[in-house]
Amino acid sequence: SMKDKRRVQSIDRAIAILECFNHENKDFKLSEISEKLDLNKSTVHGIITTLKYHGFVSQDEETQKYKLGIRFIEFGDLVSNSLNIRNAALPIIEEVCNRIEETVHVAMLDGLDIVWIEKKECTKSVKTSTRIGSRLPAYTTADGKIILTYLSKDKIRSYLPKKIPKFTQNTTTTKVEYFKRMEEIKKVGYAIDNEEFVEGIKCIAAPIFDHNGNVRFSLSTTAPAFRMNEEKVMELVVIVKEAANEISRRIGYKE
Repeated sequence: SMKDKRRVQSIDRAIAILECFNHENKDFKLSEISEKLDLNKSTVHGIITTLKYHGFVSQDEETQKYKLGIRFIEFGDLVSNSLNIRNAALPIIEEVCNRIEETVHVAMLDGLDIVWIEKKECTKSVKTSTRIGSRLPAYTTADGKIILTYLSKDKIRSYLPKKIPKFTQNTTTTKVEYFKRMEEIKKVGYAIDNEEFVEGIKCIAAPIFDHNGNVRFSLSTTAPAFRMNEEKVMELVVIVKEAANEISRRIGYKE
């Protein structure tokens, strides 16, 4: 089929090599892998050296045997975290969505970006469209800011570009001002994006704490600015914070 034609042979082989490892067979010599997969040694060596370079495979200096690398722990962590949070969050964001009739999201930090991992669309005609899995630089969004604000100032600095672009009239472009805003966000415990990234869009985000008391995720609602006057914003802040706290409790946070 066309689908098979588009597959990349070297990646198929790399995956076959990774799939050799299991609970019974935790490590292999190069020759054992090449025999098992019926591939010549130089092919296996090239692929496994690349996997080793990227941390997906490690090699014992003495025995020269290969085993799976530490990178899998990071990925596993990412997957299990997003699964648990999604199960905990979905009923709550559905409830919030029905109550406020605006789109509600859950996001997490991944590298320098914020990634939306769950969402419930509102039924109103003018709505904002972020897809699950879509990402933006964390520093630009309310979702990202509320997570970043719990990090140290130096750490936050590493998320900022050299020069902050002026996305809209309301964007804070100086770092001094940015840090001042972050202090305020931390004090009140929620972040508001007041048309600072996209003209005409407001967003409110609150932190979700995990069982260690770390902020790993955020809950937010986004709506067109014309539906978000001061009074409505303050009403939504209360609802979003309550919902975020409820999700925190469900993933094991003890206040």
